[in-house]
Amino acid sequence: MIEISNLRKYTHEGLTRLEADINFTDVESPYAEKTIYFEVDAAYGDMFADDTYDAFVLVPLYLAMYHKQDLHICGNISKKLYQNIKWYIPKIFCDFSDALSPVEFIVDGFSPPKPKGNLIGAGISCGVDSLSTIYDHFINETDLDYRINALFLFNSGTHGNFEDPSTQKFFQARYNRNINAADELGLPVYTVTCNLHAFTHKIAGMKSEYLAKFPFLAGAKAGYLGIYSCIFSLQNSIRRYYFSNGLSYEQIKKFSTYYHDYDMVGFCELYLVPLIQTERLELIIDGCQYRRVDKLKKIADWDIAQKYLNVCLDTTNDASNCGTCPKCLMTLMTLEILGKLDDYAKVFDIEQYKNDSFGYKIHCQQNYGKNPFETENVDFARENNFPMPTINEK
Repeated sequence: MIEISNLRKYTHEGLTRLEADINFTDVESPYAEKTIYFEVDAAYGDMFADDTYDAFVLVPLYLAMYHKQDLHICGNISKKLYQNIKWYIPKIFCDFSDALSPVEFIVDGFSPPKPKGNLIGAGISCGVDSLSTIYDHFINETDLDYRINALFLFNSGTHGNFEDPSTQKFFQARYNRNINAADELGLPVYTVTCNLHAFTHKIAGMKSEYLAKFPFLAGAKAGYLGIYSCIFSLQNSIRRYYFSNGLSYEQIKKFSTYYHDYDMVGFCELYLVPLIQTERLELIIDGCQYRRVDKLKKIADWDIAQKYLNVCLDTTNDASNCGTCPKCLMTLMTLEILGKLDDYAKVFDIEQYKNDSFGYKIHCQQNYGKNPFETENVDFARENNFPMPTINEK
């Protein structure tokens, strides 16, 4: 059995930590970490919800199902979350990965009702999906119940492996870029650091052609559970949160099996997230109403995008766009089709792209129908009568 216990909140050296113990009672733990924690600047310590174990459920549940151990939460969680785990969520996990098995889920009780927070949040990465959500729900939204009033950046695995010293350095570089964009927007940015990627990045079986170069992709398998958990930790303040999904509804229908046992977001986020709500926190999947090319078209003339767009997969640089990774090339090709390349010369090496673009366009056509984003760019070129090289030309 896996037990999560001894929930506590404390402040030390200018940081407030929300922490609980994780204990494998019947088998030896394969993980070096003996606790799970979330950490914020002490000035924001009151944002932590220390009356509930909600933030300590999702990743341990995945671990329990992976290691075939029952899970006991030695405290209270949201009744709403409990019911959805009891009936639905484990089945979704099992459909996602054949390595998972149903387990018994035990809690000691349920969290008492508390007032909802006042923050309407979204993540800021300055990627296409992130900026599209901010553009829609901050720039263009007038209803204050739904208008974003806070941005968040979570160090939970998407910036590198937990044990790698360069992870924190890269996270800080990304933060520095994003805070400048947030300052221009006039929005506060809250950051949370956790150690959940000490667990999620150790789960075996990740399949990715880019894993050797982009090791943080190891967290794509279950790493987004860490982001959901970070938000749960801040329930005292967040009442509604927008998640920026990169796939359209049509792409999810067509390509979801492509992400089986690889990326939970692509496989099942659309119907998983509505089940990980609590009584005081609403999570909204945003962006599926658009293709990625249409998001980029929408924000292409926005000065914030032209100065801060950042889509790069490479964690070995200073958080700038490398221009040669798959996401950089995908984005640049869309900008070229839109006739907007020169508008993004501040954030991309346009000449480098021009040298690489022929080969990438051939690659997209060779992978048409196999990868959602390469397929999308080929379709977008056709829709705009944009000339593409033929495979025979290479």
